[in-house]
Amino acid sequence: LIGWREFMRHVYRHAMPELETANQLEASHDLPEFYWSGETNMECVRQSVADVEQRGYSHHIQRLMVLANFATLWGVEPKQLNEWFNATYVDAYHWVTTPNVVEMGQYGDGVFASKPYVSSANYIDKMSDYCGDCHYYKTKDTGNKACPFNALYWDFLDRNEDQLRSNHRMGLMYSHVDNKQESGDMDEIRARVEDLREKERYGEL
Repeated sequence: LIGWREFMRHVYRHAMPELETANQLEASHDLPEFYWSGETNMECVRQSVADVEQRGYSHHIQRLMVLANFATLWGVEPKQLNEWFNATYVDAYHWVTTPNVVEMGQYGDGVFASKPYVSSANYIDKMSDYCGDCHYYKTKDTGNKACPFNALYWDFLDRNEDQLRSNHRMGLMYSHVDNKQESGDMDEIRARVEDLREKERYGEL
C-alpha cells in the first residue's frame, strides 16, 4: 500500500518536466493580489490565506476546495498558483506540490485527475463554517453580494464546455448549464463575472 505522497512522487517522475507548465484548459489570468495580502471580502479565502501567512500551512480542504478551487474558477495560469504554493507552504516540496496543484488542483494535464475539482459555495458551506460570517450570500449566483464562487463556477463550465462536456463525470453539471443557457441566466452570470473581475482589479473583491 502506497500513500498519497508516494503516488505524487511517481506522478512527478513520470510527468515532469511537462507537468510544471501544463495548462490544458488554457487558463491565462494572473493570480489575484489577495493571495498575498489576504485582503478580500470572501471569508473562506481571507481566512485560508491568513492561516498560510501565520503558519505556512492549511488544511487539505482549504488548499484544494478554497484556494485551488478559486484559482481554477478564476482561470489562473497553473504555473502561477504552483509558484505561490511553493513560496508560502512549509511542506511545499516541488515534487509534492506540482502534481497536487497543477494536476489535482487545476486539472492542468489530465495525467491522473479525471475531472476538475471545482465547486460553488454550496460545497464550501458543507465543509466549513466560513459562509455564516461572509460578506457575500452563499445561495446567490448574481447580484452585488452574490458569492463569487457561484457565478465563477457556472462561468467556468460554460467557457470550458468544449473540453469538459464529453467527460462522463460532468454530465449532471452540464444538464444544469443547459438549463441556465436556455433560460438566459447564463447571460446574467457572465455579466456578474465581468463585474467580479473589475472589482478584483480595484482591490474590492
